[in-house]
Amino acid sequence: MLKCRSCLSENLVSIIPLGCLPLANALVTTPTELSGTTHNLEVMLCNDCGLAQLKDLIDPKNLFSDYVYFSSNSESMLTSVACLVDRIVPTLNADSLVIEIASNDGYLLKNYVNKNVKVLGIDPAENIAKVANKNGVPTLCAFFGEDLATELTQQNKKADVIHANNVMAHIPDINGFVKGLKILLKKNGTAIIEVPHFLELVKKLEFDTIYHEHVYYFSVYALHPIFSRYGLEIYDIERISLHGGSLRLFVSHIGFKEINPIINEIIAEELFNGLNQRQTYIKFMNKVEQLQKSLKEKLNDLKSQGASIAAYGASAKGTTLLNYFGIANNLIDFVVDRSPVKQGMYTPGTSLEISCPSNLVKKNITHALLLSWNFKDEIMQQQKEFLNGGGKFIVPLPEVKILP
Repeated sequence: MLKCRSCLSENLVSIIPLGCLPLANALVTTPTELSGTTHNLEVMLCNDCGLAQLKDLIDPKNLFSDYVYFSSNSESMLTSVACLVDRIVPTLNADSLVIEIASNDGYLLKNYVNKNVKVLGIDPAENIAKVANKNGVPTLCAFFGEDLATELTQQNKKADVIHANNVMAHIPDINGFVKGLKILLKKNGTAIIEVPHFLELVKKLEFDTIYHEHVYYFSVYALHPIFSRYGLEIYDIERISLHGGSLRLFVSHIGFKEINPIINEIIAEELFNGLNQRQTYIKFMNKVEQLQKSLKEKLNDLKSQGASIAAYGASAKGTTLLNYFGIANNLIDFVVDRSPVKQGMYTPGTSLEISCPSNLVKKNITHALLLSWNFKDEIMQQQKEFLNGGGKFIVPLPEVKILP
């Protein structure tokens, strides 16, 4: 990496170096199978535009062409998008078209389909696009960018609403992505974009949400010039709790919507908390080191007292935490996950078997390390049998807690 991927500045500094880690979703089929080579995982900060971004890239085709994350496995996600669609539908008419970029298995667009609104999903994962089409959500298997946006426009498929949930951070060519939005969005249309908020990551020590799929870590301070460069602007923002703290951005062509003062308020908050200062990240990395010591000490203490420990959630963030902290089968017996696609596989780098959540009870697990902590409330609600039998969850960050 020689230049900022947004503004092309060469004024970059390393802020969060996590070393060489395996790809977060590169699950393996046997415990002895190599989980692929490791790759440098290091976040850089552009001192000119403020965009936090990975130093090194992985070819997106190696990350997303065959994907193991199905959005429909999260009840919290389904509830969130259903409520959003209920708000949007009354603003549409019979000719409206809603497009979602990285539409996954159709978890969002199916809500529009059920209300007779025309939709088009775009997703690069062939296995997931097939599921969406089978479930009645028209989905194009492709990567989104300026070229695809131009092609769809030529087919008279400009969008009244474009959804892009947790995808903008995945696309290396961020300028091409925003150009595509500009091309595809109707004159008075709205792009609704959800991104994890970098401020929340820093404040809550969410280092495990850094992995190779996430090229960018967004602040409003850094996003504002990217959109304005191509004639777009953020006119409203909602804070949402998903993924440890996210922003729902409402984006339009410049001059078509009234600007909510919250945009400048959030930028001021980001700058007040030092997102543009290197010293902020020196403190951040020191806290991560302290957290590593605290968590490993807690796991070792529990093991010495006879506890049986599993992990909940074969998640991407789990890959980062387990590998960076050096937690493997010396402390964790296995991992459980609701996704049938992941069950029977093994975790990248740590080779822990992934099985059904019912094994927490069947195998007399006393403690479960909650790797999917962003769905804590949902998971604890689902695992009442485990909790009623005396089982406890270990929440790893921002500080180690045992619940209930």
